[in-house]
Amino acid sequence: MSRIEPVLPLVVFVLLAAVWALPRWRSGARKLAAAAALLLFLWSWPPVVFLTSATLERWYPYVVPEAAEAGAIVVLSAGLVTPDSSLPFAVADIDTQIRTRYAAWLYRRWGRLPVVVSGGPLGPPGRKVVVAELMRGLLLAEGVDPADIWVEGRSLTTYQNALYSAELLRARGVRRIVLITQGYHMPRAVACFRKQGLDVVPAPCALRSLEFPSRFEDFLPSATAVLANEDALHEWIGLVWYWVSGRI
Repeated sequence: MSRIEPVLPLVVFVLLAAVWALPRWRSGARKLAAAAALLLFLWSWPPVVFLTSATLERWYPYVVPEAAEAGAIVVLSAGLVTPDSSLPFAVADIDTQIRTRYAAWLYRRWGRLPVVVSGGPLGPPGRKVVVAELMRGLLLAEGVDPADIWVEGRSLTTYQNALYSAELLRARGVRRIVLITQGYHMPRAVACFRKQGLDVVPAPCALRSLEFPSRFEDFLPSATAVLANEDALHEWIGLVWYWVSGRI
């Protein structure tokens, strides 16, 4: 679940290049600085999030979920907040919580269906925590029967989510699943699970392109927009890499 955030370092590099070039190339330096400023504005502007997210979320648009003929629900982890001197316990990050609570909601809506939580150990050496165990705790708190929770606690990537979950599911005779993750992540996740021979019913949640921004504050640059645009870029890079490497 490692990732690189390339856009902000690129902006900083361009601005530094503009400062370096200013004494000897004033016109060009101004253009570089203007380009970096424009890129930073667009990358932090919420309407751009709507557009970048839509390029991924349109593949599997949200529909009100009806009961699916499947053998299990599979929910993928995102990350966690690792423990430190100020926090004596690990906490599932917001994306993991969103996905897991959505899985619990479907479990209650559809009746008892096994839920696979998929996510391996994350954190610094000596303080690693299996994210799937945190997800299991969230499901228990939401009223999911312990017997209906299957834990896959080895995966560190979307590819491994699919690989190890498929092993667990095949051992239990399950071939058709409902797959839960956030909308922007769904295309790569679905492709990975289908590559493992599973029949996948996508159940995306927390889509970012359902409604175009309409409030005044939605048109102000924000750090949240930067993170969301980085998510979209990460997914497109991931799709290309997984395709080239034969993982999808």
